[in-house]
Amino acid sequence: SSARARLSALYPLTPQVQFGATLDLTSEANSFADSRGQGLNVNELYVAAAPFTDLPNLRFVVGQLDLTSYFDRNSFAKDGASQFFNPVFQTNPALSATGIASRPGALVNWTLTDNSEAKAAVFSSSRSLGDFSLDAFAGEIGFRYGNAIIRGTYSSDRDAGSRDGFREIFGVRRADGSTGIRSSDREDSYGVNAEYFVPNLNMGLFARYGRYENQTIKSGGDTYSFGVSFADVISQNDRLGLAYGRNLSNDLLRRAGKSDVPD
Repeated sequence: SSARARLSALYPLTPQVQFGATLDLTSEANSFADSRGQGLNVNELYVAAAPFTDLPNLRFVVGQLDLTSYFDRNSFAKDGASQFFNPVFQTNPALSATGIASRPGALVNWTLTDNSEAKAAVFSSSRSLGDFSLDAFAGEIGFRYGNAIIRGTYSSDRDAGSRDGFREIFGVRRADGSTGIRSSDREDSYGVNAEYFVPNLNMGLFARYGRYENQTIKSGGDTYSFGVSFADVISQNDRLGLAYGRNLSNDLLRRAGKSDVPD
């Protein structure tokens, strides 16, 4: 079992500037992937602004940002508290491994038209302010066509001690004979996220694919998931869903069953 209490606040400073914050209190056995580790954590603390009156859909955000709120959004598989509990169905694991989480940074969000939007962020690979450096980047383009939405996302960072990656990476042998991930390792990831809503059935379909690459050791892994979700099945606002997914993995290394591979 695990538990989370979340307190969120929004305060408009002016009609074009607002302050926001989110505090999380999570149990030791934390299975909510969109929350940081156990105990009390500042998930978000930011200032958002839409400075141009003739471009109200161009918005800037600076501070401690929960990047999962902006990137790889999905109407049917995103919130670990009310949709699918497994983190594979929350934020694309390939993107999570490259810093799409709670990080200090700056973001620009531009709704280009009613059916298209673009986002970009620079952020620190490390959660710690003691290791702060704007050394990571994420970008996303999204398109809507009727009841269908598709998003493409790219993220790049350094591991910075997170030790995230595909599960077989800890057996990959490096040039110096050691194995595993180092804080200085450079990582890239790509993600595709699609959803479609069928109104007369109150049914949503979703699918994700992600690719992660550790550029330092020249090895990567893939992840994918897909599923269906129904709303208002028995009572109002209830949900019933079924999904299948695979976390980040390298098929060749897994099938080989080796503890290390050559450079």
